[in-house]
Amino acid sequence: MELKWLEDFVCLVKAGSFSRASGERNVTQPAFSRRIRALEDWLGVTLIDRSSYPVTLTPFGEEFLPSAREILRTSYGARDDFRLLTKGQPDTIKIVTLHTLSLHVLPELIVRLLRAQQNAKADIISSLQGVDQHFDAVTNGIADLLVTYSDDAIESQFLGVGVLDEKVIGEDKLLPVASARFADQYGLTNIRETDQPVPFLAYSSFSFSEKLVTPVVNQISDRLQVVIESGLSESLKAFMMQDFGVAWLPGATIEKELETGEVVCVGDAALFVDLKINAYRNKDQRSDLSDAMWKIL
Repeated sequence: MELKWLEDFVCLVKAGSFSRASGERNVTQPAFSRRIRALEDWLGVTLIDRSSYPVTLTPFGEEFLPSAREILRTSYGARDDFRLLTKGQPDTIKIVTLHTLSLHVLPELIVRLLRAQQNAKADIISSLQGVDQHFDAVTNGIADLLVTYSDDAIESQFLGVGVLDEKVIGEDKLLPVASARFADQYGLTNIRETDQPVPFLAYSSFSFSEKLVTPVVNQISDRLQVVIESGLSESLKAFMMQDFGVAWLPGATIEKELETGEVVCVGDAALFVDLKINAYRNKDQRSDLSDAMWKIL
């Protein structure tokens, strides 16, 4: 469950319509509706009576509204308290990133920073879930930097406010891959050409990678059957290596396995997802340490 969903729910109650609320939340109406539905799915009940205008709450919604407001109040109160506690620590840089990048990209960059700034400390935050949370962290000053995968759609959604600097620091691809054993078992060389549904290791809904992969996966959704979902590419890689199915994984995470032949690509170039590895920082919340890191990036 994401705090954004609770904020959406409270905003919808106040606005009285999906169109007005989505505008206030700066997202498209379909995306806003999906987030409200995700909250309902997580709770297991229907919160909104969509047959009326303005929208009204179901009895479950009426009961949940005070809880939603209290959760938001408590959560952001705790965040504000910790922000105060962490102020005045110019020797620490906080970097929000994806789990995959914390393993395969950031270590080398952090080492270069620590060697150049001997008294510096780095706090790597890879536990936040959801693209909204990542950008909120750097926009609201919780983190100094965000290092993440990105594409044009994500940038158009989050960079319009003009408060973030952006720098491209690398490139990668999400590749449709399977273990060689699995590919042999299914006679699989290209997913497009299979005549039976193939077990699919999918990214969890609303995860960062799911947003990136979905446009490609939708091209061949009739040839894929979801058997496992996870928000972590490393988790999907583990199941892929155990011959459980096909997964879209960053090239950096499977480079060695592709070279040895343990893993094979099972799609053409049209099924690859081109990625930029980007860094973002808040233009108005910079420090000497974050400037030093920005130069290294």
